[in-house]
Amino acid sequence: MRHGPTLLAAAILLLPGGTRAARGDDKPTSNDLGQILPPGGVPLDFGRPGTPIKVDALKQATKRLESAPPEDLDKWVAELERIMDQKLDGELAKQGCRTYFVSRMSVAFEGLGWNPKAADRLFRRARTLSATEAKVWKEAFESLLKKEIGQTATTNSAGGPAYAVPLVLIPVEALHDGQTYSAERGKKYRARLGQLTAEDVSLWKDRVDGFGGTDLDAAVNIVLLDDFFDKEQFRRDKFRAAAGAGK
Repeated sequence: MRHGPTLLAAAILLLPGGTRAARGDDKPTSNDLGQILPPGGVPLDFGRPGTPIKVDALKQATKRLESAPPEDLDKWVAELERIMDQKLDGELAKQGCRTYFVSRMSVAFEGLGWNPKAADRLFRRARTLSATEAKVWKEAFESLLKKEIGQTATTNSAGGPAYAVPLVLIPVEALHDGQTYSAERGKKYRARLGQLTAEDVSLWKDRVDGFGGTDLDAAVNIVLLDDFFDKEQFRRDKFRAAAGAGK
């Protein structure tokens, strides 16, 4: 199997860093926050950092890696390197990127099988995201979370790997004009992001998200909710009430 020998190591690298649900490429509302998925869809569940990696998740990741044409995954790695403006250091880091992709970008799959049409649509979107725009988003996320985002050959930073930034943006319909990333829309949603705090992100993860999303997923899901922004000003009181703060 092409991806098998380093899958467990890549999954270890990944960790440290039936109802209809809204996703990042839908238009979510605040009516039932618990139904809102991470932008990339429901991720594979490897377990929480510091706990044993779940065997089922490893098997699911392996099936997704086997279902995806190797040349397509390699194209994604190369494209993410372009967007990050950084080459991944060694094969383990590249395998970590592939494993992260198949684990988090469920929108590119149908169950555990590769969805060529959906994946191609996402890839065409990815090619419209500039390295400059991705860098501005990365800095905005780091400022919000007070965590560095990045990776080495063997570890991810506390905020996650740098390729997580484009992968959380690419599925979001609201950031695109058709299939083209819109810098103007990006500016609007980053302005919303700048009004959040790390506590807002933690509240979403602790009280709202039931799918195992990342800090980046949580932040993006919040800024997409128009109901919590009155004339583009964040209504933290309304958000906290909806999220069940104090229960």
